[in-house]
Amino acid sequence: MRRLLALLIAMLCTIFMLPAQAGSTCERVIVSADPAYPPLHWYDGKQFRGASIAIITRILDELGLPYELRYLGPWKRVLHAAQNGSIDIITTLKSTPERRSFLLFSELVMNNPVAAFVKKDRPMSYAKWEDLTGLRGGIARGNRFGSAFDEYMDSRLHVSETDNLETAFTMLLANRFDYVITGYHAGQAYMASANIDDKLVPLQPFLIESQNLFGFVAQSPCAVHLPAFNRQLEKLHKEGFIERALLQARADWRKAPVIGKN
Repeated sequence: MRRLLALLIAMLCTIFMLPAQAGSTCERVIVSADPAYPPLHWYDGKQFRGASIAIITRILDELGLPYELRYLGPWKRVLHAAQNGSIDIITTLKSTPERRSFLLFSELVMNNPVAAFVKKDRPMSYAKWEDLTGLRGGIARGNRFGSAFDEYMDSRLHVSETDNLETAFTMLLANRFDYVITGYHAGQAYMASANIDDKLVPLQPFLIESQNLFGFVAQSPCAVHLPAFNRQLEKLHKEGFIERALLQARADWRKAPVIGKN
């Protein structure tokens, strides 16, 4: 009886650990995202919202592919799910060498430059990355910005991780950080929702001009749809849908700036 019980438990564990697609066909696309990266994507406690969510659901609908938007918790957990194949697409993120080891990236979704935000009452002279050395920086846990800057940040800058961008900005306002690095769109959205756009400012020039892309899990059978997905994405660019989705997401976030949890 004990051996039978152990066998049943092992079988159940195997079932629950299966990837998003147990078979060789894409029957349903499992999509997830960073739950705290407005206006591109955020989880309000009930559902995902944001510009990239509007874009990917529009494309999947037009391709006739059933899908599920799955909340998984913190951003690092989403990346881990993609690595082990338990989801099919991440919306949206930057391409890095590490991520390219398990993701196939779409064509450009939108430009999302990376900025260093500082306090307005503590201005600093900035022209190049080296100007940040010796200062205390903050980022949200799991954020990566591109191989060249990531390597420089890891080796030359003093940067600490926080649970989320809200915490990083709070520490910046409390003078525990000298700057916070994040995507320009996300930084502006948080500043507007917290009514602190009169207290913080992004340094110019941007740290890097980066792009956000959809990431298809390489081992997923749904990756076969990437060429058709890219064609639909190009069509939405031509229609102006991408820019409209971003504008609408900014407006939605201003009305209800809520990051929720299950």
